Amino acid sequence: MVPTSVQRDDKVDSVNIRLIGLLAGAVALAVAVWFFGFRNGDAPAAGSWQIETSAIEQRDLQRVVASSGRITPLVTVEVGSQLSGQIQEINADFNDEVSAGDLLARIDPQTFQTRVQEAEASLEVARAQVAVARANVQRSRSELNAAERAFSRAESLRERGTFSEAQYDSAETAFESARAGLAVSQANLRNAEASLQQRTANRDSAQVDLERTFIRSPIDGVVIDRQIDEGQTVAASFNAPVLFLIAQDLSRIQIEAEIDESDIGQINEGQAVAFDVDAYPGQDFAGEVVQVRLAANDAQNVVTYTVVIEAANRGGRLLPGMTANVTIVTGEVEGALAAPNAALRFTPRGAAEALIVAAEGGQPQRGGRGGRGGAVQMDAMMERLTEQLELTEDQQAQARTALRDAFANMRQQFQAAQSGGPRPNPQAMTRRALSDVLTTDQMRRYDELLAQRQSNRDQVRTGQLWVQTEDGRLQARPVRLGLSDGQFTQILGQGLEEGDEIVTRVREAG
Repeated sequence: MVPTSVQRDDKVDSVNIRLIGLLAGAVALAVAVWFFGFRNGDAPAAGSWQIETSAIEQRDLQRVVASSGRITPLVTVEVGSQLSGQIQEINADFNDEVSAGDLLARIDPQTFQTRVQEAEASLEVARAQVAVARANVQRSRSELNAAERAFSRAESLRERGTFSEAQYDSAETAFESARAGLAVSQANLRNAEASLQQRTANRDSAQVDLERTFIRSPIDGVVIDRQIDEGQTVAASFNAPVLFLIAQDLSRIQIEAEIDESDIGQINEGQAVAFDVDAYPGQDFAGEVVQVRLAANDAQNVVTYTVVIEAANRGGRLLPGMTANVTIVTGEVEGALAAPNAALRFTPRGAAEALIVAAEGGQPQRGGRGGRGGAVQMDAMMERLTEQLELTEDQQAQARTALRDAFANMRQQFQAAQSGGPRPNPQAMTRRALSDVLTTDQMRRYDELLAQRQSNRDQVRTGQLWVQTEDGRLQARPVRLGLSDGQFTQILGQGLEEGDEIVTRVREAG
C-alpha cells in the first residue's frame, strides 16, 4: 500500500503540472495574438524600425554597352597566285614594308616562257599567211581586170558580127570565173587576218601568264603573313592559293564587336568607344563607332549584330589579332541629380506598409484621386481640348456633358471589373464620347494629338522614391527617370533636390 500522504503529493504535483502547462499555452497564445495583431492590426511605432537612407547627389552618368572583338587592319589584302608552279625566289618576309608594284616572289617561268615562244612562232606563221592571202587577192584582181577587158572586146566584136557566139560565151565565162576568184581570195585574206588576231591574242595571253609569275604587291602596306617558302610548289585550281597577307595601313585599326540584339538599339554611328587589350593592362584606348551592320548573326538562338569600331594606332602598339574589351558609351549626362537604383527598387512590404503616410480619408498613398480631383482633371482636359481643337462654346458644353457621362460609365465598369468583369478601355470610351461632338477635322487633329501624347509617354520612364517624414514614416514621391548607368539613375522634374534623403531599406530594429 502507498502511503496516503504520498498520494496527495502526487495529485498536487500533477495539478501543478497541468496549471503550468495551461499558463504556458496562454502565454504562447498571447504572444501569437500580439505578434500577428502587430503586423495585421495597428501601426507599429516608428521607432521600432531601422530606416536606411541615401542622399540624392549630383553625378556624371554614363550608359555603356560592353562587348569584345578582334583587332584587324582597316584594309587587308590577300595576295595569291593565278598560276601553278614552283616558287623560284621570295623577296618579302614578315613585317616588311612594301609599295604597290614591289616584287614579293617569283614562280619558275620556264614553262610560261616556252608558251610565249610558241605563241610568237604561231603568230609569225599567221602573219605569213596574211601576206600570201593579200598576194592572192592582188593576183585575182589582176586576172579579173584582164577577163573584164577581154569580155568587153568580145561584146564589141559581137555587135559588129565578127565574133562567134561560142567565142563570146567563153569570154563571158572567163570574166565570171575571175570575179569569183577575187571573192575567194578576199575571203582567204579575211580568214588569214582573223587567224592573225587570234594568234596575237594567244601570244598576249602567254605573255600575261609569264608576267603573272612575278608576284607583286597590289598596295602599299606591311606584310603581316607569308604562307610560302622558296622551292614550294603552288597549285592553283578553282581557288587562288594565298601567298602573302598585306595590311594597308596599321596606323589605324578596326574592331568588329558582336552586340546582343537587346542592346543594339542603343548603338549609333559616331558614339565614343573605350577599349583595352590584355597586352597593356591598365591602359585605355579610344575609338568611334563607324558602322552598324544590318546582317544578324544567329548562333544557338543567340542573335547578335556586328558593330565596326575604328581607332588610331599610334606607335603601332595594337597588333592584328589582339582581343579588345570594348565599352561603347550609349548615353552621357554631366551633373545630373541621381538616385541609387536600390532606392528605386524599394517598396514597403508586409508590416512596413503601416509606415506609409495616409492620405485624406485615412487611406495610404496609392496615387488615387477623389471627387475633387476628378473635377480638376475634367477642367484641365476641357482646357486642353478647347485650346488645341478650337472648340466653340456649344461644343464645350456638349463635350463636358459627354465626358461626364463617359467618366461615370468608366467608374461603373471599373467597379464591375473588380468582381471579375472585363476591364474598360478609357481611351476608346473618351474618343467615342467626343466623336458626336467634334467635326471631322477636329477628330483627325484629336487623334494626332493622342498619338503624339502616347509616343511621349512611352519615351518617358517613371518611378517612385520614398522619403522619411519628420515622425519617421514613409511618403511616396513619383519621379521621372532619365539615363541610368546600372548603379545610379538620373532624376528629372521637380520635387526632389540635391541632398534629400531617400529610403533604400526598412527593417525591424533588433
